[in-house]
Amino acid sequence: MTNQSTPLEDAIEELYLKLGVVDPDHPIDDVAERAGITLCYFKNPPFTMRGVINLDPRHSKEKQKEIFGHELCHALFHTGIQLIMPDAFRLKQEYQARNFAFHFCVPTFMLKDIKLPRHRNKAIYKISQIFEVTPVFAEERLIRYERQLIGAAFHQEWNKSIAIAEKNTSEYIHSSTNIMNQLY
Repeated sequence: MTNQSTPLEDAIEELYLKLGVVDPDHPIDDVAERAGITLCYFKNPPFTMRGVINLDPRHSKEKQKEIFGHELCHALFHTGIQLIMPDAFRLKQEYQARNFAFHFCVPTFMLKDIKLPRHRNKAIYKISQIFEVTPVFAEERLIRYERQLIGAAFHQEWNKSIAIAEKNTSEYIHSSTNIMNQLY
């Protein structure tokens, strides 16, 4: 079964390759430096402003990575001051940043090369260890990945059933035409 990548997955893979990162074993400080982002660690809520991302040093390194992925989306793709923008626009940016973080912290092009255990908790643990994210984050990313694989499998089967239906319809029309020609 082939899995069609999304534009976001393609953009993230392209970003990683442009930064020279091809495996999950890169600290966020290194990724930030390669991306031209300055990381600051202050005991404040996380924020992004003009190429600077602030992370709270009290968070675990796993949580910092997740927040970094979220804030990196804002740094790369968003403009405006969220404090004064309409709620709907701010919420849209937050949704996009959350989705980006899942794909940035556990990129599909790396995830698909990993042999995951059949047991769900072991798969979650393996993802959290390899990609250095929290188990809760790893579980949500696994759910999203599974949905994508199920969707791809469904689409593949749907296309097969359409092809069979079209073939059967064509044969029925051909058969019906032959019968009609014999009658007249």
